[in-house]
Amino acid sequence: MKKTISLLLSLMMLLSVSLSLAEGVKLGIVTPDADHGFTGESVAHARAEAEALKEAGVIADFRMAVGNEAAKQIQGLDEILAWGPDAIMLWPMEGDQLRSAAQGIVDEKIPLVIYDRLIENFKGMAGEIMGDNFAIGNMMGEYLLNHFAEDLKKGETITYLLFIGDSSTVSKQRTGGMEEVLNKSEYKDQFKQLQEGFQTDWSNAKSQEFMENWLNTADPKVVEELDLIVTHDDEIVDGIMTVVRNSDELKNLRLLTSVGGRRETLATFDNVDKPELVTYFFSPSMIREAIRLAVAAANGETYQEEEIKGQLFLIPTIEIDKNTVEEYRSSQEYIDRYSIFDK
Repeated sequence: MKKTISLLLSLMMLLSVSLSLAEGVKLGIVTPDADHGFTGESVAHARAEAEALKEAGVIADFRMAVGNEAAKQIQGLDEILAWGPDAIMLWPMEGDQLRSAAQGIVDEKIPLVIYDRLIENFKGMAGEIMGDNFAIGNMMGEYLLNHFAEDLKKGETITYLLFIGDSSTVSKQRTGGMEEVLNKSEYKDQFKQLQEGFQTDWSNAKSQEFMENWLNTADPKVVEELDLIVTHDDEIVDGIMTVVRNSDELKNLRLLTSVGGRRETLATFDNVDKPELVTYFFSPSMIREAIRLAVAAANGETYQEEEIKGQLFLIPTIEIDKNTVEEYRSSQEYIDRYSIFDK
């Protein structure tokens, strides 16, 4: 009888500890600051996911901090650390500038999940998670080879402009993935970038300004022969298309590449024969996976059936062009992306 009571007490204690852990997870979330565009939608998805997990009893509470400067994000991290989190999900604006603050979290033995913009050569975090930017670049390179196949076989040169997002790992991986494919092909010398890439800071206004300035200052012959514009984001495309749609000089511009799968951008090309658009699904809703990873790390659970041990988890993409856009619009990925706005 005593053994039975002792066993029951032990089981109750284990159950109590388990429930305490499950119900007691305090989650810190640090993101860039925005109320519109990709980042704004991402912040909204992060909050919606945290609120849903709290309502479901998966987490006890959460605190969010936002900042478009490293100093503001560091301040937010300090405030969250003082609150006493069980895990932190960090989306750093600039990885190098957040390195010391991230190390402080690791030193406190708090599980840290880094999302989207990585801190290069950083160790000790619970895990990293992001869209597969390098694969996006690879797919973009393959698409260009196929799209311009006939011209390339004839020995013609494909001239292009490059509009990057910023100096983060995201832009490096997207550009690097594309260049890897092109440089390995027999046509590598036939792709000619006309000048150094424009750093847009993910702004459609800056993209529009860069495009207008180039159009007004470049040799008219070069403008007329432009074949391709490579970009890193749909909002960059929105700025460029403001110029392109009103330009008679860009007679041979045939294709824009992008990343996002944003419905407003896709709608721009519904009734446009030329230029065409190819974009790659990269959704604000992906941040939900980063939060789920952080909660799993706090609970000592697996994620995607893998033990969490500091590795990088990659979220796959979808290629979207005029031939697949309707399929994408009816996909679960599209529905999830706009779920918090279409209720």
